[in-house]
Amino acid sequence: MTYTKLLVVDDDVIDRKTIIRTLSKEQNHYDIVEANNADEAYAYLDEMHFDVILMDYNMPQINGVEAIVKLRSQPQLKHTAIVMISNLYNEALVLDCINAGAQDFLLKQEVTSTQLTRSILQARKRHELEQQLYESYHQVKQLAEKDSLTGLHNRFHFDEMLNRLLLARQRRHREIVAVMMLDLDKFKHINDNFGHEVGDQLLVAVAGRIKEVLRENELLARLGGDEFAFACGELTSIRQIQAIAKRVLNTFHVPFEIDGHAIHCSGSIGIAVAPINSENRKELMKLADIAMYRAKNGISDKVCIFQDNMQEAFLLKYQIESELRLAAQNQHFELNYQPIIDSQYDTISMIEALIRWPLANTTQLPEEFIPIAEEAGLIQAIGQWVLESALEQFSQMLCDDQYQFRLSVNISPCQLCDSDFADMVEQTLRAISVPPNKLVLDITEAALLQNDQAINDTLLALSDIGVGLALDDFGSGLSSISHLLQHPFEIVKIDSSIVQQIAQQESKQHDMLQGLSFMLNKLDIKVVGEGVETTLQAKVCDSMGISLQQGFLFYQPMSEDKVKNILKDECKASRLSLVNCDAKTHAGSNNGKS
Repeated sequence: MTYTKLLVVDDDVIDRKTIIRTLSKEQNHYDIVEANNADEAYAYLDEMHFDVILMDYNMPQINGVEAIVKLRSQPQLKHTAIVMISNLYNEALVLDCINAGAQDFLLKQEVTSTQLTRSILQARKRHELEQQLYESYHQVKQLAEKDSLTGLHNRFHFDEMLNRLLLARQRRHREIVAVMMLDLDKFKHINDNFGHEVGDQLLVAVAGRIKEVLRENELLARLGGDEFAFACGELTSIRQIQAIAKRVLNTFHVPFEIDGHAIHCSGSIGIAVAPINSENRKELMKLADIAMYRAKNGISDKVCIFQDNMQEAFLLKYQIESELRLAAQNQHFELNYQPIIDSQYDTISMIEALIRWPLANTTQLPEEFIPIAEEAGLIQAIGQWVLESALEQFSQMLCDDQYQFRLSVNISPCQLCDSDFADMVEQTLRAISVPPNKLVLDITEAALLQNDQAINDTLLALSDIGVGLALDDFGSGLSSISHLLQHPFEIVKIDSSIVQQIAQQESKQHDMLQGLSFMLNKLDIKVVGEGVETTLQAKVCDSMGISLQQGFLFYQPMSEDKVKNILKDECKASRLSLVNCDAKTHAGSNNGKS
């Protein structure tokens, strides 16, 4: 004989007895247990299995929806149906209970033996069908989340296996578990230049290489896009973790041959360690992700293990990025200008446009928010605004309708990677009616270190348009003479760190700058001394033939209006000089005739 195991939960003893008496009238066999409140019910549920729970909606300390939610969170109850019984009825209440996980809802005053039996049978069957549907969905979900491109484990499987690794580690206290996140460097650039099909083939090739160097107990998954994750257990030292990470990164040393292209690709790895950083799998993945972003910002070492202070830095970076997105959308930026003077003629030779973010709450320092804009993919929009705004303002800074100086604008390496960048510059110059030879684009050597053909092509295209190119921050630590020979630079800007230490004639900086100036003059390349702050530094630059100088000795960064006023004064002085010169010439001619 088959019994239906039934738990009746109601704080009203009369109502409980009524339900039990009603069920006894039916031919079905019930094994009934009574509970006076929710806590008592939970205690019974921990000890025995029930097919159906009949529960009163209104009970002390907890309502029906809260009770259902708590019951449905218990794994051992996944085969138990729930029928809610109440003295009150409205559609919203019924829907809330059903949505929370109940299979039926009955009014106490309308309960009959037949109706109650039918409700129990229907609830059990409905719950059985729900479970079958859920299990089918679960199987489909696993298949759907399997990475069809690379054949690697997916995020779902990685989470499950990582959880097992962490549980196993708790039984072996001396061992550690490493969670590593790997992201391909400049994968978007590869997609943009070679197409998404090549990008997909690259991901497959990367997955294949990594699988070859990982051991069987080292779990590998593709989380999405160009982001991979791997986890390793049964480790005893940080050195072992670093060795695994290096083993993976070494697979990138050989270019990937895809569709006739030799694609150079590199990766960055962030690491979080259990139990040192956390024992929670979600937290470990988050911390490894933070460390991975720190690794991407490194110049040489592309492996980074999470440290406590990184999370604070990551949160600040996230806040800056969020604020930057809003600022880029609403163009909450301003431009300042710092003139570059020609000491030989005591005139302004160039003005350098400098972006300012006065409304920022996080940081107003360009050296902090520009790298974040580059990483977040915002620099193209911001850079285009800077170029257009600077050219618009520059076109109004005229003296006698003649351009007496040039405009200098800083360009990010990310902008140079855009194959349409040169066309955008040319169209902007044409739209604002500024001759190309009056624009100078400042490029740091960091862009050239990538040895990227797309960047080389962009530089040549800009030079062909007639735009001037300046190599900025020369001598700051990344300098190479070969860059001057390989690319069409007409100006080199000597970094302020060198200029500010040339006052002593016996210093290495003095001798180096003297040699650089001689060499660059031989190559017909103009030299700008940046960061000139003292009269002695200016004199030393003059003695070396570096007449183009920039620094606080002459001008600090200033607003557009202030630049206009300085230019007006310079034009007046220039006219006065010409008038005096003409007067002297005329007087000399008369004297000659007499």
